[in-house]
Amino acid sequence: MGVAREIDEIDLDLLEEPEDLAVVPPSSEAGSCGNSCVFCYIRQNPPEVLKERGGSVDTTRHDTLNDPNLEERVESAKDRYHDLRFRIVDTAGNVGVDEGRIESLAAAGIDEIQISLHTTVPETRKRLMGNPNADELLELLPKFEGVGIDVIADLVLTPGYNLEELPRTCKDLESMGVRQVRVFPVGGTDYAHGFRFPTRGELEWMRETSRLLDRELDVEVIPSPTIDALLGEPVFEPPDLPEPDFEAVIVVGELAAPIFEPAVRDLENVELLVVKNRVFGGVIGASSLLTARDVLREVERYDSRTEFPVIILPDAMFGPDGRTLDGWSREELVGRLAALGYTVMTCRKPEEVARILASPLP
Repeated sequence: MGVAREIDEIDLDLLEEPEDLAVVPPSSEAGSCGNSCVFCYIRQNPPEVLKERGGSVDTTRHDTLNDPNLEERVESAKDRYHDLRFRIVDTAGNVGVDEGRIESLAAAGIDEIQISLHTTVPETRKRLMGNPNADELLELLPKFEGVGIDVIADLVLTPGYNLEELPRTCKDLESMGVRQVRVFPVGGTDYAHGFRFPTRGELEWMRETSRLLDRELDVEVIPSPTIDALLGEPVFEPPDLPEPDFEAVIVVGELAAPIFEPAVRDLENVELLVVKNRVFGGVIGASSLLTARDVLREVERYDSRTEFPVIILPDAMFGPDGRTLDGWSREELVGRLAALGYTVMTCRKPEEVARILASPLP
């Protein structure tokens, strides 16, 4: 979890995926990823949110491919859902991969593999991933195409490392038979060290260069919607929100603000409460990474106009365990907000917000 949710919320929900896709999740039995990436999200978490210190972020570094039972799991799933396409994600391909393993993955029924590749320049990949053997995967990439496995290459562009290598990398990947390249800007918190975040000019360059390469090359190059969000541009059309009969406060992170601001501009009974993430800091602005402390700070500053306003929280700020990244349970946060006089609702998608606003007072 951790700041990896930044990509989960903005990118995976918005990038178009086939309806018949099944993603193979990492197993608890998966071993170490073998890397020490410069931008690893684990090292960017405040001490209080790490599980080893009582928080809620798992500190385990793992790799889906480093799972001794992966093929068995895939075969079992393929037998039950033979019409689906199976994709492996969450892998850097630096452990447990050779020609024999590639063949066994194909035999098990894997159709696609999404690799955190970052660059095709050997020395850069080793330096960026903190792994002296990180270059070995580059020679194996064409083997995936040979056994019928499509490769999706993720590039986290990091100034001072692989940013300027984007054109060369995409051209190399075209020659290696890679099907798709996804371009992400490096992100991080105030605890990041060893790299810097892209400037506005660099964000614009990576977006326009990705689009140009997509037109010129025989490989699909997709700039991440995160780039648009960091540039302050909406990543999808603002939702059509109705005027409610009650006061409503919609809580969002900074990256979602450009989406909702036009939608609430002409609504008299709706306020948009944009919460800055001060626990993590840096360029972290996804609603899924909001903490209870940051939300409460802004809510306590808000001057409501009616006695019992409705407050709408992003459901994604609560993890699978029902807790925020700073350890608050859903019940604890809802209780605290209720004590302040709010009726609390949670929503995962903008259309759910519209349904709440169109309903009678909850």
